[in-house]
Amino acid sequence: MKGALINILQSSDPISLDELTVCRLLNRIDTKYICHVNNLPQILEKSQKDFRVQEIGNERIFKYESLYFDTPDMRTYFDHHQGKRNRYKIRLRTYIETGDTFLEVKKKKNYRRTDKRRTQIRFTDSLTDLHYDFISNHIPLKHDGLNSTIWTIFDRITLAGKNHIERITIDTNIRFKKGEKEIHLPNLSIIEVKREKTGGISPFSQILHDSMLKPYGISKYILGNILLTPELKHNRFTKKILTINKICYGSRFHN
Repeated sequence: MKGALINILQSSDPISLDELTVCRLLNRIDTKYICHVNNLPQILEKSQKDFRVQEIGNERIFKYESLYFDTPDMRTYFDHHQGKRNRYKIRLRTYIETGDTFLEVKKKKNYRRTDKRRTQIRFTDSLTDLHYDFISNHIPLKHDGLNSTIWTIFDRITLAGKNHIERITIDTNIRFKKGEKEIHLPNLSIIEVKREKTGGISPFSQILHDSMLKPYGISKYILGNILLTPELKHNRFTKKILTINKICYGSRFHN
């Protein structure tokens, strides 16, 4: 599958990192989907008409590492579990190929709209006063109230619309780490469609719809916490975990 995926990506029109900044969409509507990685070649082949793929050098698949932070009582996790309309996540994200690291605050508003703020920093596994100053500009938070929780590590393909403002991220080879414990989900792909507005159906969403894929909201941070700490309360996500297990360890294709 990987060879077929790379061949399709290499035959797609490229977009540079500088060009992609026009389509950053830091304030956006997110719609997520999940599927088996074996579904991706067909999906990407259909997307070539309307989308370009990010390229740096000769590479079109890039590795990301994120370290998440949460309060001692796991407020970020449980706000999501309780279905709060307004919630946030805090992480350090490193782009392995470029070496860039950003401190990011992601705020979810009314379930769907995401507002992301970030600042470039040196990587560190603990937060300093400088980090807290940035965070407190965007969310109310008690000083020194955050601890590192889990790592998410994955490969990402990024697409951008040729004639419309839309960005697609496709994450594969997903891993979660906490201390010495690590879980790998090699067959799972998480697709995210990022747009400015909700009106109308996007070309990529139409491709996913034609592939019998429906929106399926799942957070890598939430998923990683549940898989690494199964005793953590997660009854709201039980069905989603079962579906993901089926994709990862079941038959070849899943919709």
